Amino acid sequence: MTSDVMPRPRPALLALLAGALVVLSLVAVLAALAAGGDNLVLRDAGPVARIGAPVASTIAALAAALTLGGAGIAGWLPLSATDRARVLVVVAISAGVVTLGRGASLAFSYSLATGQAIGTDRFGSDLGVFLGTDLGLWLVAGLMIAAATTTVAVLGSSVGLARCVAVLAGLAAFCSAMTGHAAGNETHEVATSTMLVHWLAMGLWVGGLAALQLLRPGGRDDQRVLRGYSHLALICWIALALSGVCALAVRMNSPAEILTSAYVQLGVAKAVLLLLLGGLGALQRRQLAEGLAGEVYRRLAVLELALMGLAIALAAAMSSSPPPAETSTPPPGVAGVLTGYPLPPAPDLSTLVTAWRPDPFGMALGCVMLLIWWRPTAPPRPRGASLRLIGSVAVLVLVTSGALNVYAKVLISAHVVQHLALLLGVGALLGSAVAIPALVQRLVGEAWWRAALLALLGPALLVAAYVSPFLFIAQDSHSAHLALQMLALAAGVLAALAVRVAPSRNLLVLVLLLLAGVAAGATMLFGDALMAASWFGATGRTWWADALQDQHRAGAATLVLMALTAAIIVPAVLRRR
Repeated sequence: MTSDVMPRPRPALLALLAGALVVLSLVAVLAALAAGGDNLVLRDAGPVARIGAPVASTIAALAAALTLGGAGIAGWLPLSATDRARVLVVVAISAGVVTLGRGASLAFSYSLATGQAIGTDRFGSDLGVFLGTDLGLWLVAGLMIAAATTTVAVLGSSVGLARCVAVLAGLAAFCSAMTGHAAGNETHEVATSTMLVHWLAMGLWVGGLAALQLLRPGGRDDQRVLRGYSHLALICWIALALSGVCALAVRMNSPAEILTSAYVQLGVAKAVLLLLLGGLGALQRRQLAEGLAGEVYRRLAVLELALMGLAIALAAAMSSSPPPAETSTPPPGVAGVLTGYPLPPAPDLSTLVTAWRPDPFGMALGCVMLLIWWRPTAPPRPRGASLRLIGSVAVLVLVTSGALNVYAKVLISAHVVQHLALLLGVGALLGSAVAIPALVQRLVGEAWWRAALLALLGPALLVAAYVSPFLFIAQDSHSAHLALQMLALAAGVLAALAVRVAPSRNLLVLVLLLLAGVAAGATMLFGDALMAASWFGATGRTWWADALQDQHRAGAATLVLMALTAAIIVPAVLRRR
């Protein structure tokens, strides 16, 4: 590999990086001990585990950020082939470091959870039991995905491969979010959603900025690259700020803990660092607006990286320490045990309008959609496209945080309507606003039946999830719940794109989609087999107690929504023919 591709590290730079890593690891250890990282469940696991856990977390988090951010800018920013290859070499190395760091974190987590010191005769005696827990499963999944990321990252340097690495690194970040502290039972979903947003935003921002410093001078000062990254950094900063506030709030018992809890004080310190980083980012954006991208810009970038590293070290310390709201009793009743939330009141007009349970993931996704839509390099939009995009974001927030989110855990009818709203009101609107990807054009070509298959793929997978045990898993597991919501949204996008990509037969494709929806609605309306019966039939409702009758309501609602969709979309399609 030539020196144009592989960045040749200087000894002084390597010494500086090693020193910075030692300092950040020391900060993580001291902060973890101050926040109560040595508060063990069973017995003392020894100094190796207590000190090694935050160190391994810090190293893995830094390397994971470089993997995700580096793959992100290599896959989506206009880098030259040489610069992209340089970045992906470092991404492959950092992915390997992530794999080693996650392996060490798995060992340290086991040691701390069981109180078995590393190196003793009993260490590993009940490893199988630990790996069967939620924490153990997510740690193993993260380790396996990190290993897969490393394998893929060494295969080449194309744009497609970079994007594949970024997706795998995002999945690893998802696993990391699932291993975080769950906060109180009522706020478990909020806590895990905010952690997911936090990990993704942090990785893209920190890793992207670090990867930019690896480019050759011409690529590093390219205005197109810098402006693209600057907009991405703004998105990440907003996501970090919102998710950080939510994550800390659900892990506190009261605001007074700002003065009494070292864990909360670490969170406040991270917030201060984020404000400082926001100020530095504003200075950089001002320089870009004035056409400046020289030595001052790079010095600001190095200062940002130092502050980001300190924030990651504090985050690693927090992940190794128990938050104040770690222990809480579940809400009373069967619904409280199943869902983690108290049973809501019987739905009426008032509750349907005022019921509200914020979902940080849906809100963050809506913000990202808006900011990506109005990015500096966005192409001209068709008339009405921006209005449809705004409408899809509004529906997304309303569906994922409003009354449907409150009742979807206890009523199959609310659950079905929520996913139909994501499919028809969010996905279809979004698919009608965005440009048709070249990949979709190539897959469909001129064959209308391919468009029909593409349109029916998402709804078919959604129906399969509903009639399989996955529906129960999606109720019990927040990660599966998010996956099912994203499937409904993606199904709507694909359906809209399929209708648009086959203009000569789009009415036929649309009719097939509507007929599929009618068939699903009729099956629910007239069927006598309750889906996820052990969940929706066992929530302890005193109102709407007949779960099968509620499923019939879901079928009737599906038929009504199909009729409304036909009444709105079919005339529009006929006018365009």
